[in-house]
Amino acid sequence: MKKIYYKLCLLLFGIGLFCACEEEMTLKPDAGMLEGIVFDGYITNLAPPYFFRLTHPSCLQENKLSGKYIHYENIVGAEVIITDVTTGIKDTLVQPACRPHRDDVFMYISYYDYYRKRTITETRYSGNGEGLYITTRLYGIEGHTYTLDIKYKDKHYSAREMMVPGTSITDLKALEVDLGVKGKTLAPCISFVNRPEEDNYYMLTYTGSSIRGPHYSSLDDITQGAPGAHFSILSDKYLDEEVKDFLVGEGDAGASYDPPGSDYYALDSLFVHMMSISKDCYDIYDQMIRQLRTDGGAYTPRPTNIKSNISGGVVWGCFRVSAVTEKGIAVERQ
Repeated sequence: MKKIYYKLCLLLFGIGLFCACEEEMTLKPDAGMLEGIVFDGYITNLAPPYFFRLTHPSCLQENKLSGKYIHYENIVGAEVIITDVTTGIKDTLVQPACRPHRDDVFMYISYYDYYRKRTITETRYSGNGEGLYITTRLYGIEGHTYTLDIKYKDKHYSAREMMVPGTSITDLKALEVDLGVKGKTLAPCISFVNRPEEDNYYMLTYTGSSIRGPHYSSLDDITQGAPGAHFSILSDKYLDEEVKDFLVGEGDAGASYDPPGSDYYALDSLFVHMMSISKDCYDIYDQMIRQLRTDGGAYTPRPTNIKSNISGGVVWGCFRVSAVTEKGIAVERQ
């Protein structure tokens, strides 16, 4: 059974390349590399609020260790509106209050959590506070359609996505798999039932904790990278209707990354999260992964051929709305 299943590197669209090493220098940018904006964030059916980040490429730099990379700056003062078309609710996002910690290493971020009805103050690394935008009244609901509108520097960017209903994980096991020269290890394997007569697309991750806990926030994903850093995308085109013991993490990891299975790690508890995504989002991630495999992750040239689902100009990233299902188990080790 052929599985179209790819590793989703968390360096999507170069967002993770913020930190420079020593002896860096600014280079003359190639044509088109410093255009557009970067959009990061998503809506789920988990408890709000939902966080988003806007940045833009500012210059091309180089250092002796990592070679060329693009430096990004936060976008402050954009107008960001997300509308639940199904209910007519319009949400104009606000920027959380940010102030530096006294040692200038961390930054305080304060915002109102309208789900828990209280003000939250969190600490994040300096530089991760500005450029953030947060919902004030929106809820992610399966089957609802959402539009995104961004107005920045006389440009109007827009997108429209429906939250595809989630697919339940019917079983989760930690099974021993043989990784060849790397030996044997316990790995997460899930079972689920595809919705018949539909083309389904998924994003999968596994972690050691539940994302339904009281302390989880999508702010963690935006400022620190997704929990566990183990994302993959999956199309069910060649899968059976009833999928049994599907190995999470199996697939082509790309030319510059570790092979499948190399990222499994020991966990006392195991949670797998299955997120619905649209075909448009799947195609965007698929194109990104293909680009990473082609240039070894160097982004030279920048992948200008990757089309976002956000129109109105050059945009890196996509507007994603996902229904999340989760299953967890305790891992028994001998």
